[in-house]
Amino acid sequence: MSTLSPFLRALLPITALFAFATAPASAAPSAAPIPPDGGKAIVFPFPAKAPVVVQLNGIGATRERLTAMLKNALPNDVEQIDKQIDAGLKELLADRKLTAIPKEGRVFIVVNDIASLFDGVPTISVLVPVTSYKEFRESFLTPDEQKTFEPGQAKVDEVKITFNGEEHAVFMVDLKEYVALSPDKTTAESYAGRYTKATTAAMPPELAKSFVISDLALYVNMDVINDLYGDQIKAFKGLIDFGIQQAQMGGMLPGLNKKQLEAAKTMLHGLFQGIEDCRGLVIAAEFRPDGLNLRFQAQFAEDTESFQLLKSETPSALTELGKLPAGLGQYSGSKYGKKFVELMRGLNSEFAPADDDEKGNELVDKQLKELLAAGRTSEITGSASPDVTFTLSTYAEPKKAASALVGCYKSMTAGGRIQSVVLKNDPKITAGARKHRGFTFDEVNLSFDYEATVRDLPDELKQTTLAQIKRLVPEKYTVWVGTDGKSVIQVGAKDWDRAVGMIDMYLDGKKLIADTPGYKLTRKNLPTDASVLMLMETGQTLEILIEAMRELEGTIPDFPKIGKVKLPQGEPNFIGLSLTLKGDTATANLFVPGSSIAVIRKVFLDLFQNID
Repeated sequence: MSTLSPFLRALLPITALFAFATAPASAAPSAAPIPPDGGKAIVFPFPAKAPVVVQLNGIGATRERLTAMLKNALPNDVEQIDKQIDAGLKELLADRKLTAIPKEGRVFIVVNDIASLFDGVPTISVLVPVTSYKEFRESFLTPDEQKTFEPGQAKVDEVKITFNGEEHAVFMVDLKEYVALSPDKTTAESYAGRYTKATTAAMPPELAKSFVISDLALYVNMDVINDLYGDQIKAFKGLIDFGIQQAQMGGMLPGLNKKQLEAAKTMLHGLFQGIEDCRGLVIAAEFRPDGLNLRFQAQFAEDTESFQLLKSETPSALTELGKLPAGLGQYSGSKYGKKFVELMRGLNSEFAPADDDEKGNELVDKQLKELLAAGRTSEITGSASPDVTFTLSTYAEPKKAASALVGCYKSMTAGGRIQSVVLKNDPKITAGARKHRGFTFDEVNLSFDYEATVRDLPDELKQTTLAQIKRLVPEKYTVWVGTDGKSVIQVGAKDWDRAVGMIDMYLDGKKLIADTPGYKLTRKNLPTDASVLMLMETGQTLEILIEAMRELEGTIPDFPKIGKVKLPQGEPNFIGLSLTLKGDTATANLFVPGSSIAVIRKVFLDLFQNID
């Protein structure tokens, strides 16, 4: 089995060294500086055809922004954290100094050949900004390393650098404002000669903006990746399709019905199609005063399937989400175009009759087509799982949509699956069961069969899955679907009193989640317009995660026993997730506010103290 090369393992502490070696200043910029004109026409020192590049946006400046974030998130702990970082870096640095490295200068780690990472000497390079080549050598290299310095005849010098007690030959090239360092002489020689440098003007525009403003960013040049590995990617796609077909025929995919398998195949097809259509992607982190933002962004070539899917999307502010009542654990909203709704329908296994129920499958397909034809424009959901879930949807034809939704439930029979859980009995439906504030609701009574749901799973997964289902899905559950001719409400709860209470809280417009400080903070740090928004209350999310971990105790050998963990009390705060589909670009943002960082740290410290 291939493993990372020894030099690459040595590179990891070097990267950490460059990232945080400069002591934090008392005042820090609120975010990474945005270059003029949104980052256009910036020339980078790495080759234009480099497949993978990691960037650190200023050695000292990034450390300052990280410290500023931690001061807001962990004011009582940041001093101790800084001391621990400094102590570790002091030991790592030994006799090295970083006085020749400007704190605002960008550091780049460039992968010239991905395959070389796992075999032999990696063709990678580290590009370090410097005041001068001479000053860098005299300050960064230790006295013993300076003695090994050998000037090269073709502008490629060699030095023996020691890290963690191991000596490595490193080749260095003076690029005036940068020094290129590489363990591979051929890679170093490529910097000594003429080469086409990467620029933001040649990068996909949205990716260029994200790349230059982030504190830490990974750029993958998919144009280059597809040129180099396109045939292998297509071959792998065919192998996956063949494997799924063989596994399905041989009964090697327990617990999955035909619809779920088709959805999985559709997802895999979409993934590989996206790789083929993609021009580039960026994975980035920003240290903001309010918290940590992580971004994943992909941009697609014109006249591709992915581009055609995205170009009709029109994100919005999804302001209706903020009108849901406060006090719930999860809030989500979405607005998709017709093409994307149709695609999502193929991936959605909410209603999945048994494979041998031909009539049920035909009826469900018919109702889902009716639902699509009703023209959904937006949807918001609030939930306090498993007690209550409230969904309000807008359609061009609300009555048609409500009828189709109820029709989906009516088409299901015992043995089929709703939200992947097996029905014990046929759904019991009462038309016009409730009338409330202009809405007429049909009532759908559901009963689930936990044991049948996990029956075909491997023994080692049965108990864990069973425990999770019991925690998240009540054995008996009621759903009310209704419309006033303007919108459609779907609410699930244990009884009508709980359901109507949720309906009234929304219709009365009191105690809105948008008025709470935690929601406001997270929402302002996510994009103004989005296709999907999701905000998860930190404490409740951690509680679900810890319970899921606790259920692994008897399943995984030697898995530690988790004791009682006390969740912090106080104002709710929210981890935010957004997806924006616009033009030729898909962007996902995950924002973790400082208050959530504090809660997460406290809970996990408490968790580790309560592990047996």
